[in-house]
Amino acid sequence: MKFFRSILFFIAFVIASLQSYAADVCVVSRESGYYASLAKHIVRWLSQQSIKSEFASKDDLSKALATAKMAFLVGYSEVTEAEMKEIRNFRSRGGRLVVFYSSAPKLASLMGVKCLGYKAAEYPGQWSCMNFNMDTSKGWPKSILQTSTVLQRVSPISGKSRIMATWADRTGKSTGEPAWIVSNSGYWMTHVLLADGDEKEKARLVAAMVGSVIPSLWNYTQARNRELSEAKAVKAFAERQEKRPGEIHAVWDHSGCGLYPGNWSKTMAVLKANGVTDVFVNVAGAGFAHYPSKVLPRSKTYEQEGDQLLACIAAGKKANIRVHAWILCFTATRSSPSVLENFSKRGWRLKTKTGKLSEYLDPSNRLVQSYILAAIDEIQLKYPSVSGIHLDFVRWYELSIRPKNAAQVISKFVASAKRRVVRPRWFTTAVLGKYPQCVNSVGQDWVSWIASNSVDYVVPMDYTENTNTFEEYLRQHAALKTHARKTIAGIGVTANESRLTPLQVINQIRLARKYNMAGVALFDLDRTLEVDVLPYLRLGLW
Repeated sequence: MKFFRSILFFIAFVIASLQSYAADVCVVSRESGYYASLAKHIVRWLSQQSIKSEFASKDDLSKALATAKMAFLVGYSEVTEAEMKEIRNFRSRGGRLVVFYSSAPKLASLMGVKCLGYKAAEYPGQWSCMNFNMDTSKGWPKSILQTSTVLQRVSPISGKSRIMATWADRTGKSTGEPAWIVSNSGYWMTHVLLADGDEKEKARLVAAMVGSVIPSLWNYTQARNRELSEAKAVKAFAERQEKRPGEIHAVWDHSGCGLYPGNWSKTMAVLKANGVTDVFVNVAGAGFAHYPSKVLPRSKTYEQEGDQLLACIAAGKKANIRVHAWILCFTATRSSPSVLENFSKRGWRLKTKTGKLSEYLDPSNRLVQSYILAAIDEIQLKYPSVSGIHLDFVRWYELSIRPKNAAQVISKFVASAKRRVVRPRWFTTAVLGKYPQCVNSVGQDWVSWIASNSVDYVVPMDYTENTNTFEEYLRQHAALKTHARKTIAGIGVTANESRLTPLQVINQIRLARKYNMAGVALFDLDRTLEVDVLPYLRLGLW
């Protein structure tokens, strides 16, 4: 009896294993970090087009390809012989591939393209748009905005493949560089699809690829009709909303360059037309400055694009939009290798619990504190018209060794920073939304900052797609009315943790009002926010 039970259990296990990868479309990531996140964006985009796909890791490549008809390969810059064997078998069964940013000659040969090697952009915005020469009546986008800084260049092979899209720079001038190549084996991209905006078009692109291989899974006319019907319903709902006078409508600009690099006036015109009142512009951090700083290392962006804070403030003043200098405090992200090395020599970098150096700086180091405070002083002196100072990463690295008084260290620093900010400027801080967990995890006791008047506003990053979770965050923020009035709820429109539809954004703003928040801040200022979200907000809410 036990023997038969074991057999039945084994059969059930095999069936379950096969069923876990029963989708016609799979998306395989060769790495668990960055490329996995990109692969999951493809899964999400396909889902938005009502196409089911399965995410798989490199260890499950064989299982994923066994039942699939189409496979997206993400992060396969190199391919082992064992992997090539699986991929060749997949192709021999009629499977089609979509390959991103690869330099593997054998994979390129199978796909009918020739590798030409790695290339970095020679000037800002060199590769900012992909222009397609495909039939738009079948759902192919005409163009997709995306700023890529590196490519793995390839060329088509006569008789085997052809260019289906080329890169253009930010002025619209074609570079002639292939972005996408199509062959009988599938599609090849010289970079990766980034979740940096224009996501509706990216969803259409991957859906059109699937539809070209498996017509039963996607029909453009049907998809378009469904999209128009949904948009009509959301528009009607958005028009029924009402404005709330005095409410803060902020956006975070993570790039520090606006929607249109080199043209802050155009960015501010878009924001003004859509009811935005405040911009947190990421112009500084421990390892960089997008302006001519004498305290922080000047960034490549400043050297190539000019003073971003000056241009942003000037454009914001004309549009009557408040500009807050967003500073990354205890993280050395965006630092050059030489800057990181300098931080190491000074003994500023935190060690992880395993003893490795991290890219985070030690908040308890007095010299580190003085360094950040000096940057705050410099910004106020150089830019008297700046509306506020907005601090981020005012916390310990969650994987670092930290003292027992970790939260006290951060709280004292915040209080010191607040004393440096000259009125009428605002002093705001971006904080983790999960309270009180963040007190123990990163030493960020931001509720005490409100109670002690150490901040004008906190901006908790309440990034979630779950309505109940979002409301639970707000309920905690509003435990005291005085706290609610000093809280700007952060909404993750295009954050790593959440990707929201216009309807979800509207409902989260409505919930923030229900709990009497001072306003909301939307992450992030990108093409998706500009085209797919803000136009609905201005119909009623903003």
